[in-house]
Amino acid sequence: MIDKRSPIPVYYQLKEDIKRKISEGVWKVGQCIDSERELSEGYQVSRMTIRQALGELVHEGILVKEKGKGTFVCEPKVKQTDMMSFSDIVDKLGMKLETKILSFERVITPEEMEDIFPFEHVYKINRMRIVENERVANEIVYIPCDYCGYIDEEMVKDSLFKVLSKFGYEIKYAESSIQSVIMDEEYMKLFNLDKEVPLLKCVNKSKDVNDKVIYLEEAIYRSDKYILEVNISRREGIIR
Repeated sequence: MIDKRSPIPVYYQLKEDIKRKISEGVWKVGQCIDSERELSEGYQVSRMTIRQALGELVHEGILVKEKGKGTFVCEPKVKQTDMMSFSDIVDKLGMKLETKILSFERVITPEEMEDIFPFEHVYKINRMRIVENERVANEIVYIPCDYCGYIDEEMVKDSLFKVLSKFGYEIKYAESSIQSVIMDEEYMKLFNLDKEVPLLKCVNKSKDVNDKVIYLEEAIYRSDKYILEVNISRREGIIR
């Protein structure tokens, strides 16, 4: 299983083999994996190598360590690390996605959005994103009617990136604000839960290459099911 003569680092080989065992059901969600000592003896590698591999798997959200108990397999999470639609992310993970439209209407542009969308009407789409039969995200999306012509409820069950591409728009980046949200009875009902879970609210302005806002999205995610990874870099010569 571990080739110590390989140019691939031993800890990385170990990490990938543990991931393979999890995907094949050797260790199931919620199950405690072998101890560091057992893994060290089984793979015939040092405890330090074991800790390095396990540490990375914990960081990636695949495992979780519980003090005094052991290391357990986490429930899979939807992880977004770059500019991809939610549909594409779930598909890439090989998970089943269902989109339930809670409401779809053509409304007068809200006053607070008039500076962003100087149009009379917008489509307001409220949809629930269900991954592996669990409600993971609620998205309320606003798109100017002038941008799309005609769209219907069935069309917006798909990726909005794909829908908008049919009208000549390509999303290049998004400006986002992120904050935590306290679970209340309304959210518990919305996500069909009987217990409190942490929530994450993201407000996204999705823009095209010309810096035009194509749609505005207010999304609530279950942060026990969804990871948003933000990469921040400093670019020389740019002050904002």
